[in-house]
Amino acid sequence: MTTLMMIGFFLLVAAASYALTYSLRVWAINKNAMVQPSDRGSHTVPTPHGGGIAIAILSLALTVPFAISNWVPDFSMAAMLTLGLVMLAVGVWDDFGDLPAKWRLCVHLLVVVLGMMAIPGLPVFSVLWFEVDSSSAFLMWPLLLLGWVWLINLYNFMDGIDGLAAVQAIVVLGGMALNFMIWGPDTWMWICLLTLAAVLGFVIWNWPPARIFMGDGGSGFLGFALGFLMLLSAATTTVSMWSWIILLALFIADATTTLLVRLLTGQNVLQAHRSHAYQKLAQRLGKHKPVTLGYGAVMLFVLLPASFMANAVPGSGLLVFSVLFLVFSACALRLGAGRVNG
Repeated sequence: MTTLMMIGFFLLVAAASYALTYSLRVWAINKNAMVQPSDRGSHTVPTPHGGGIAIAILSLALTVPFAISNWVPDFSMAAMLTLGLVMLAVGVWDDFGDLPAKWRLCVHLLVVVLGMMAIPGLPVFSVLWFEVDSSSAFLMWPLLLLGWVWLINLYNFMDGIDGLAAVQAIVVLGGMALNFMIWGPDTWMWICLLTLAAVLGFVIWNWPPARIFMGDGGSGFLGFALGFLMLLSAATTTVSMWSWIILLALFIADATTTLLVRLLTGQNVLQAHRSHAYQKLAQRLGKHKPVTLGYGAVMLFVLLPASFMANAVPGSGLLVFSVLFLVFSACALRLGAGRVNG
């Protein structure tokens, strides 16, 4: 396809996302599928939810042209489509029903195991200038499995204020598109951009003050999809997987630090709360927009250049990520992440 055709396809996906999110909003209002304000939430007016279903539907629909174009293995796209539908179904059940957390986690584990089996070989993982590959599968499998399950769940945790989770996905996918544009292949640049378009139409409705929330159907799916694309690209291209992880560093640090503090202080980690660093910031400022924009700015001006370094300086990824994680974790602790008061 020509560049002009791909731009047209991008705009078509974004427009479809906008229209589908609008339709979901109308449906949710008519069915009174509203999230009511509570002391565990960050909003003050009843708001429809489930808008992330649009992201999932369009992202899954894209697996068909990706496979037909031979950009990625057909089997991998079939797995992403099937497992993505499972993730969407579980998220929607959690949004509009009552799914116990332990059963949701079991489904996540099963989906991730099957997803890893659908990746054509484990990625080569550079750790301080040493390459860890399929010969170390006994180490790689547990680490990647747990990391992917954590990504699914932390994405759900970080969808707590207007626009934040969507902006995160847009910057991650846009940042990786730039990485692929520089280091190749171009096909992966378009995979990232077209998936970004599925989020772009939604974020217009989710921008502060949100007119519809993403919901677990969208946030859990995005965590799954980003993990799948990360592993698949790392297994089939030369672009470092650390580039993805570095772009996710702010979300990883906030969610991980908050969880550890809650564990260490004896809190019920399965109970809903609003003690993440980004929620603390939103409470102090009294607005969501500055926090969403601030997180987006940090990703653009700090994490994006850092993601380039993982490719420009092979073997540097772990060191770059570790420094960023420690800095962001220290900031989260300073903001009182994980603490009921503070």
